[in-house]
Amino acid sequence: MAHRPFLKTVLTVLLATSALLARGETFTSSDGAFTLDMPSGWTDVKTPPEGSVLSIQKKSSRIDVKTVGCTTETCIEGKINADLADVKRKKMQVVGNTYTGEEIKRIEFSTGEPFFYISFFTPKNDFGAGYFLINGKAYSILAKDLTYAETDLIFSFISPRKTEEETPSLEMAVNDPRAYNIAALPAVAEETLSAPVEAAAPAKEKPAETKPAPKTAKKSSFIAKLKKQFAKVKLNTFLSPNMPPYVRKMGHGFDALIALAFLFAGLQLAALAVRLFVRRQKLDAPANPNSLYPIRFTRLYGTPSLIFRAKDNQGNILISLSARWDSLFLFTGLTLVGLTFLTLAAAGICENAHLLPLSAFTYNTLYSACSLAIPLGVLIFFCGVVWSQLVLREITLFDRKGQKAAVVLQKGFGLLQERYEIYFARSKDVLTVTRKRFSMRRQWKLFDREGHLLAEITETSAARSVLRKLCGHLWGFLRADYSVAGQMDSCGYIQNAHAAFDRFTCTLDKPQALNARDMLAVSLLINIRDKDKWYPWFN
Repeated sequence: MAHRPFLKTVLTVLLATSALLARGETFTSSDGAFTLDMPSGWTDVKTPPEGSVLSIQKKSSRIDVKTVGCTTETCIEGKINADLADVKRKKMQVVGNTYTGEEIKRIEFSTGEPFFYISFFTPKNDFGAGYFLINGKAYSILAKDLTYAETDLIFSFISPRKTEEETPSLEMAVNDPRAYNIAALPAVAEETLSAPVEAAAPAKEKPAETKPAPKTAKKSSFIAKLKKQFAKVKLNTFLSPNMPPYVRKMGHGFDALIALAFLFAGLQLAALAVRLFVRRQKLDAPANPNSLYPIRFTRLYGTPSLIFRAKDNQGNILISLSARWDSLFLFTGLTLVGLTFLTLAAAGICENAHLLPLSAFTYNTLYSACSLAIPLGVLIFFCGVVWSQLVLREITLFDRKGQKAAVVLQKGFGLLQERYEIYFARSKDVLTVTRKRFSMRRQWKLFDREGHLLAEITETSAARSVLRKLCGHLWGFLRADYSVAGQMDSCGYIQNAHAAFDRFTCTLDKPQALNARDMLAVSLLINIRDKDKWYPWFN
């Protein structure tokens, strides 16, 4: 076929190129302590600097290795830290580890001895400098005009040489003074050996039958091994040296944060356990058969939007619909950050205590993923905060036929209060509702079109409000109740069922004082704007 010569030519070129790239040379230090495998093109420097044990070059690139007066890991670690400080003082740019961000990289030879190095650059040149130990002797290395990746690769090519020790020969010359002179050995009569051996021979006994170890013994030994392993674990911190830098800078603040997370989780579990045994509060408000009060509200779950169902004493039903993107952003961001911090803590425990046989690369990959997840979670949470505080809210109420009954619109933001207006579709009435901001207890006021005060609605318990800001609503135990003080000296309340799922009732002792339609809209606005959250929040 016509294309066969072309394929043969391509294969020949590829084979020749691979053979050329495969060529390399091994350089040995002048003291014979280590070797360095390099690709083709590298040659020995003709006039190496004083004290150099290995100097090689390729065009403008160069590597010099010298001996250093150190014998311990602490000594060379102090030298590399001093060099790093000197590089920063000279305003040179340091290149950190791609995964962990650490400026000082560490690798180990097959002998277990350390190699510390840094990578930095100037506007004209790239450098890599470090120190390593081989057989208790320290060396310094400086690489010039090699990229960050080339430096990492070439430094990994350094290999300590094995010291050749003389192996003792099993054969020995006859004239060696350590050899036995067989002719000079004393003659030993055979009978002198047989008698004692026969006398010393013990009577043959039946070998004891070995019984298989019971399963309980195996279990006990396994438990003992676990106890022994956990006894060796001594953890002073959840932090690991390979974690992201901004996490390591937190210090014991990271440990305190994890402790608070576990405390919050324990509190939630305790509240759940209590909730399973505590009977839920029944909302049986006294009802006048001719009155629209009480009005019962139930939240409908399972949809992206926030939906409440309201039903008055005469059976009239209204459905409210509002967006809750702020809550979704807050929940997603907080959950992502919390799970990432818990993952970091678990990985730190496993790495420091050697509980899981994972490589350093696996831990570094996990830490790198977490270092990306934390800023993403914080960004999502911040978007939720901005949305909840700056985006104007809108709530729509629909009647049984699906037609708009009322619309609640937020009218701007104030430093000390928020202002809402309620528009009723049929009567064309307009009500104004204000909310006091940054107060210990939630406070609302209802005004008519002319600005006359119709009712004041205030949260009943200050202690419950403070605890909810710190712990969330704890499966409904800390949900808010409100007292209503209306015109004509009327009194009422908005009482929550204090259950995991949101349900509440609104009632008034003088139904003629406040229109049930107005209180229905206000009650929905209050429970949508000041929705009790399961996590700590400042509202």
